[in-house]
Amino acid sequence: MVLSICGFVFHAIASRCLGVDAYGALYALISLMGIAGMPVAVFTPVITKFSAEFTALHDDGHVRGLIELIVRVFAVVGAVYVIAGVLLAAPLASYLHVATWEIPIVGVMVAVGIASGTLRAISQGVHAYGTYASSMAGEGITKVLGLGAIAFGGLTLFGGTLAFLCGLAAGAVVVALPLLRRYQGIAAQVVVLDWPRIFATIGGALVLTVTMTCIGFADVLLVKHYFDPQQAGLYAAASLSGKILMYFVGFVPAVLIPQATHRHARGEQTRKILWAAVLFIGVVSVIGIFAYKVAGIVLLHLLVGRAFDAALPLLPTYAAAMAALAVTNSLASYGVATHRLAFAVPLLVAVLATLALIAAVHPSLAAVVGELLIGNLVMLGAVAVSLGAQGLREARA
Repeated sequence: MVLSICGFVFHAIASRCLGVDAYGALYALISLMGIAGMPVAVFTPVITKFSAEFTALHDDGHVRGLIELIVRVFAVVGAVYVIAGVLLAAPLASYLHVATWEIPIVGVMVAVGIASGTLRAISQGVHAYGTYASSMAGEGITKVLGLGAIAFGGLTLFGGTLAFLCGLAAGAVVVALPLLRRYQGIAAQVVVLDWPRIFATIGGALVLTVTMTCIGFADVLLVKHYFDPQQAGLYAAASLSGKILMYFVGFVPAVLIPQATHRHARGEQTRKILWAAVLFIGVVSVIGIFAYKVAGIVLLHLLVGRAFDAALPLLPTYAAAMAALAVTNSLASYGVATHRLAFAVPLLVAVLATLALIAAVHPSLAAVVGELLIGNLVMLGAVAVSLGAQGLREARA
């Protein structure tokens, strides 16, 4: 929650200092970072799942071995992203209507984000929530302080991306040091990878990651491509404001996955923790959507100022779409944790259909947001029905 709050403070400062057009470009670059990091983000629920299983068995040697394996593999992957940012700079800059130099910076941002994300997955699995929270909070606070310092000298688009990168780096350092101290005296055990089981788990995690990344960021990139800079800036403000509801409950899967995995590995019942998560998100969502309806203009002014007032009509619908996405995220996370992966195919079909609809039919920003809401409700229904049907089959068996 500290990271979320600091993220909104970051955007509040950036939007006021940069203006509508330049802020739209910054938001698009941050969204591009989320999309680009999607292939690696697929592995984070898997890493959390296996580290949680090792912890449930009190097997610290394999946790240490998993950490070493992750550091070696993803250091190479991060370097690949940096190189790709240079090689793909021209075509991506042309698609997003931004300067060419901005794309390589996104490559570096993805590489640093990989380091923090994978290590945070370990901290989730081993129930090191203090380390996890410190990393998230450190990232957010550093972003805000860095942006504030740069803004005194006159904020530019480069300054905004630099402050964001500094926050990512701080989060990586804060999570890495405690994990190294905790496992430094433990002999590493070689992690023997059960590839059939890993691929099955990755299948569910892949679809979950595609869903959260594409529905969370791809709409921003599509709007940036199809609409003029002014409209793209307004949509960025609506997206930022609407995502508050999702980020407010964003910690739920971070707790749900290791808890459900731990209980599932021990043969214990897991449904109660799922119902608690869904009930919490539901109550927060109802209150939040009502607040957007009656006080959305206040929130908009606090976040981005009066220059973005035209985005106000989009807020309640966008918030409702994010509420549905938050529930879908928790349900699918539970499915990954308990190895109930029947939701993967219907969810993927719903995600692709939603994006295709937005790309094909986009007469206005309001239409895009409406399509986003319909798609998210279809996704929620697909995951809920699939999990229920698989759970019923298991119970009968």
